[in-house]
Amino acid sequence: MKNKLNIPKTFFGFLLASVFIWLLINLSKEYTTEITISTVYTNLPIKKTIIDIPVKEIPLLVKGSGFKLITTSLTNNPIMLDLEKINNKKDTDYYFLTNKLQSEIQDQLKSGIELISIKTDTIPLKVGTLHSKKVPLKTALDITFQLGHDLATPISIKPATILISGEQSLLKKIKYLSLENISLENISESTKIKAVINVPENVRTDITSAEINIVIDKFTEGEIEAPILVKNAPKGINIFPKKVKIIYKVGLNNFNKINANLFEVICDYNQVKNNETSYLTPQIIKSPGAITLVRTVPEKIDFLIHK
Repeated sequence: MKNKLNIPKTFFGFLLASVFIWLLINLSKEYTTEITISTVYTNLPIKKTIIDIPVKEIPLLVKGSGFKLITTSLTNNPIMLDLEKINNKKDTDYYFLTNKLQSEIQDQLKSGIELISIKTDTIPLKVGTLHSKKVPLKTALDITFQLGHDLATPISIKPATILISGEQSLLKKIKYLSLENISLENISESTKIKAVINVPENVRTDITSAEINIVIDKFTEGEIEAPILVKNAPKGINIFPKKVKIIYKVGLNNFNKINANLFEVICDYNQVKNNETSYLTPQIIKSPGAITLVRTVPEKIDFLIHK
């Protein structure tokens, strides 16, 4: 049977103490190293806007103790760059000269960290003039309904339009803003949903969400008879039948509101002259907005012309 190796607990104590002392000694030494630090742009004029994605990090060569360098890398507080000190190259092209930012960046570094150099000559930036325009909002809904249910009215958004601001060339490309994608399955009741507006980068707006109003009703089939009006008809024309049956789908809440006066059905005799057909085709040119899936019976209308 093998003997167990007995290591005194004091050994581990001395080992930990030695490692700790070694770390203290090495972290107390000064080192020169390169770090990458994030940037934030401040003091943007009211009528100006940043175009595209600006430089978000800059490399710095710094000197400091191991303690300070580790603390800096862990906290990584961003460097503020004042846009009032930016230089204009042409049009929307601007830039910072980093040799003029040395003292400004040094003041923002942690105490005990010395900035030796900025490892880039310039920081480019595109700045444009701010413009505004109104654009509509559009939903991105994926809806399925319970059997026999459907939309009673078109989906509405509140607000329907919003004011956006940004650089003119960017705004010209934006025709509308879409809302976040939302899926609704097997629904049978009206509902209101708050949805986030998808706002492109470098576009500003005070409104970040909109309300979607979805009105749902249980639908049934209805039918009604309406007279036919013949356009461009010659004298002596007689049609058979003189009325058509209109079959439609309507929500129960609107079922009793539907009557023949809400429909207008025509046949155009030019159809016969142009296409040389022997019948007329009824067309519904007026119908209430509450109905869907409209069809007529019959689909062909016969005629005679008495001379």
